[in-house]
Amino acid sequence: MHRGLKAEIRRIALLTLFLLLTGFLWGHTLLTLLLGGGLYMLWTFAHISRLYDWLDQSAEGPPPEASGVWGDMTDFLYRMQQRNERAKQSRRQLAERVKDITSALADGIIILTPDRELEWWNPAAEKLLGLVKQDRGQSMTNLVRDPRFVVFIQSDALPPPLELSSPEDPTRTLLFTAATFGDGNIILVVQDITRLRNLEQMRQDFVANISHELRTPLTVLSGYIETLQDNADQLPRGWAKALLQMGQQTERLNALANDLVMLSQLESNRKPPSRAPIMLDQLLQQIAEDARMVAGDNYLIETDCATDTPFKGEYKELYSAFSNLVLNAIKHNPAGVRVQIRCFHTASDIVVEICDNGSGIDPKHLPRLTERFYRVDQSRATSTGGTGLGLAIVKHVLMRHGGSLKIDSTLGKGSCFRCQLPLLT
Repeated sequence: MHRGLKAEIRRIALLTLFLLLTGFLWGHTLLTLLLGGGLYMLWTFAHISRLYDWLDQSAEGPPPEASGVWGDMTDFLYRMQQRNERAKQSRRQLAERVKDITSALADGIIILTPDRELEWWNPAAEKLLGLVKQDRGQSMTNLVRDPRFVVFIQSDALPPPLELSSPEDPTRTLLFTAATFGDGNIILVVQDITRLRNLEQMRQDFVANISHELRTPLTVLSGYIETLQDNADQLPRGWAKALLQMGQQTERLNALANDLVMLSQLESNRKPPSRAPIMLDQLLQQIAEDARMVAGDNYLIETDCATDTPFKGEYKELYSAFSNLVLNAIKHNPAGVRVQIRCFHTASDIVVEICDNGSGIDPKHLPRLTERFYRVDQSRATSTGGTGLGLAIVKHVLMRHGGSLKIDSTLGKGSCFRCQLPLLT
């Protein structure tokens, strides 16, 4: 039992004993008890009044002096007040630190209410979007009016990051990323990725230009090599092997230049692919026939297309993607391997699978397989005759059609490349 409560009980007991004794001597015990109880109640109400006055003044300063239960209560309230003050001070300090940190960031940070209204932003966001103090409380869509941003920020399930030109400077590119927190509030991060996009464009331009420039000298070399090979009987002995190797390497360079051109076109082409109806069973059957001509009797190539639903897409791009996967299964596996080309559809997708029972791929390589020029085994770079761009082309073709590529492989058991394409109505 608390000390104040014990003191209060002792006080009440002593007061009651005193009133009983006084009332007995006075001859009016009940009246004495009533008068004494009333005075005690007035004394108690005085304590309550002083406590209320202290609370009305926001509990500033020390609490009113009191003893017993009221002393315990005022002490407890005073300690609670001190704890709250320390907590408020800690929160203020933390808020100041967060403000200092966000002010130092180069990325814009914007806090939006659940109604997508501006609540707070850091100096970087002010610079990137041209915000002013009067914008507080404004809807974010009033400041960034691009229809793509409106769909992005008003979506209940916030979509992936969005790239847009800056509303302040169209020559700059901004990346918007959003996340929810608290009771539906939104934190919007704005990054200036202009330099990154410029570097990416420079890389694409360089690849496109160098691949185009390679074509002319390669055409000249190929022409002269073919002419020399046609007249090999008139050349000195020993030239035949050299011409054969020159012809093979020139073909490799031609294939590399063609793949670079196609990859550059896929990356730089912002227009969506054409949506002509394509019968995938016929496309895959044609790819299988072409692959059999390359593989001869060394590989078993099977097709199983269980769908006659036409897919709307770019024929040339899809042919390149699927044929790359089939030719990879031939080039990177020993003779005797079976390659299966399967096609089926689900409720919302068409799935094309190219699977083999060959050597398989170590799982550590799977995340990087679609990178340009990445090779699982560098020693096979010349023996397979590949360019190292096939899977990068496959990935970009599928991305342009809204699809995805999934790779499953087990060493010694084979690999399966699963292309998932959304059905368009």
